[in-house]
Amino acid sequence: MTPRGVTDAGIRWTCTTSSADQTWDTGRVLGACLEGGEVLTLDGELGMGKTRFVQGLADGLGIPPDHVTSPTFAVRHDHQGRLPLAHLDFYRLVDPDEIDWLDLLDGVPQTVIAIEWAEKLPTTLPADRLSIRFTPGPASDDRTITWSPTGPVAERTLRALRARHGT
Repeated sequence: MTPRGVTDAGIRWTCTTSSADQTWDTGRVLGACLEGGEVLTLDGELGMGKTRFVQGLADGLGIPPDHVTSPTFAVRHDHQGRLPLAHLDFYRLVDPDEIDWLDLLDGVPQTVIAIEWAEKLPTTLPADRLSIRFTPGPASDDRTITWSPTGPVAERTLRALRARHGT
């Protein structure tokens, strides 16, 4: 992983990738760091690389990345690798009660949960999560990724990622 422009803002961390492959690789490195039970929220406009990132994440968990597609219409896709991965997409959801009705956040304790468009239903999210925001970077293929942990598991995850990255 060779993101450019890594900066430190206390507990938050920001990096920039310069291609879809680097975004994928960033997800792969994160997947390799995960121990199980982490909740990752992925937000950003359409086309920012959220699903590409999750494909890399899956690869880091030992899941064939070509098995990972956007769950926009299915809402949840489950995958089994070194750890189970629940890939969710809140894009089409409008009622916070749908999360409970559909048991979307349920899984065995070691399940890694990755939620695209999590900001649509913020009151339904677990308190301990690693929020990952994708925004356009300086060049057309750049993605600025901002990582914000909100609890001890998320903080541990971000520290592990940064240690692997060397920052």
